Amino acid sequence: MRLEVMESGFLFSLLVLFFIFYNCSTILAQPSPAPAPPGPTNVTKILEKAGQFQVFIRLLKATQEDSTLNGQLNNTNNAITIFAPSDNAFSSLKSGTLNSLNDQEKAELVQFHIVPQYLSSSQFQTVSNPLSTQAGSGDRLELNVTTTGNSVNITTGLTNTSVSGTIYTDNQLAVYQVDQVLLPVDLFTPKPPSPAPAPEKSKKKASAATADSPDISKEASGAVSFMVHNIVVSLGIGQSPAAAPQAPPVVPAPQSPPVVAAPAQPPAAATVPPPAPATVPPPAPATVPPPASTPTQTAVPGSITNVTKILEKAGHFTIFIRLLRATQEENHLFSALNDSSSGITIFAPTDSAFSGLKSGTLNILSDAQKAELVKFHVVPTFLSTSQFQTVSNPLGTWAGTGNRLPLNVTSYPNSVNITSGLTNTSISGTVYTDGQLAIYRIEKVLLPVDIFKSDAPAPAPVAPAPEKPKKKAPAVESPVVPVDTSGAVSSMQNG
Repeated sequence: MRLEVMESGFLFSLLVLFFIFYNCSTILAQPSPAPAPPGPTNVTKILEKAGQFQVFIRLLKATQEDSTLNGQLNNTNNAITIFAPSDNAFSSLKSGTLNSLNDQEKAELVQFHIVPQYLSSSQFQTVSNPLSTQAGSGDRLELNVTTTGNSVNITTGLTNTSVSGTIYTDNQLAVYQVDQVLLPVDLFTPKPPSPAPAPEKSKKKASAATADSPDISKEASGAVSFMVHNIVVSLGIGQSPAAAPQAPPVVPAPQSPPVVAAPAQPPAAATVPPPAPATVPPPAPATVPPPASTPTQTAVPGSITNVTKILEKAGHFTIFIRLLRATQEENHLFSALNDSSSGITIFAPTDSAFSGLKSGTLNILSDAQKAELVKFHVVPTFLSTSQFQTVSNPLGTWAGTGNRLPLNVTSYPNSVNITSGLTNTSISGTVYTDGQLAIYRIEKVLLPVDIFKSDAPAPAPVAPAPEKPKKKAPAVESPVVPVDTSGAVSSMQNG
């Protein structure tokens, strides 16, 4: 009996030891949270590692919001939540949406996706609406979240989407994926007109008029009194011969000289503003693959960049090369590329593009106009094909900027459309790219309005009013001079 009890106790001990060992093994086998990546927090690296956020990364870098975020996360205790739109989210926008924004508006769009507080997925249930973002707050910058079960819905007044995944979280930074770009009302709807200034009260106007006008009644009464006094004294009315000498008359204060109004200037001739050039709406261009005869060239390390040699090697750019040399713009390009770190993008028209111009188009241009035409095809910054999605319109060129030198690009999924107000074309291939210089092939010459759109006619001079016919002065009869004919009559009678 005692042996059986001992055996039972031994078996029970083994069972207890086995249970403890099994549970310890299970606990140790459970995965622990992934440790934070070593080094300072870098938002763009987090997004690059996650993938599918290339457009948002480019916007962060172009607006320098990446530096602002990294500075806040690593140099302060500020907490941040980011709603990161995927590349598909940007692809679903209307073509040219980002191109139509200026740099300040792009910064506001990025800031609208950043909330200056840390929000875990559970905190969305209790957060107060509307959320403030780094773009600001107010009726035109509203961002509201609503939780339903395990989903988080986000609305802006123009966008309605949901959080589709968690990219990163570390209790200071949370990055969530959204599949639509959050469009703020402030950027994508017309701003209300500013209220008209309230009219000034009539009382203030009246008091101001009274203060400015001289007291004419007092001056006039003094002058009248002085005149009456002089008349009375001169006539001796009401005075006796032995009357005491009168006090000297009160001389009124000298009046200020009357203000002579300046002669009215003749009205300026009305200036007729030049009519705005007709904008050719860019149709969705067909995707033209790069021709097989023009493979993309790349730079050889340590070599000197020469634009004309690149174009000669590519072929089909003889006329553009001649223009580059005749205007000496090839020398300017050579210096800009080899003597500095300036980035340059060139839209190179093919020989067929020049053949499509009206005969004699280049012949009628002066040397200065030919140089301007060439410079209108040169953008003073490097633009890769992906950067066309986020570049701001209108592009500045070496020819300058302004209403008469507009150059706009619209990026489609597989093509880039270019308009100048007179030309509508697309990039048909990449000739060369090296990170500093990009040359793209186009099938039409980009015609600037400044050269090929005649100036508005000057206003016609105002015809003078017809002169009234002068009245003829009445004829003045010569006076009849009497002649004494009595002598003649007498002589006739005597004869």
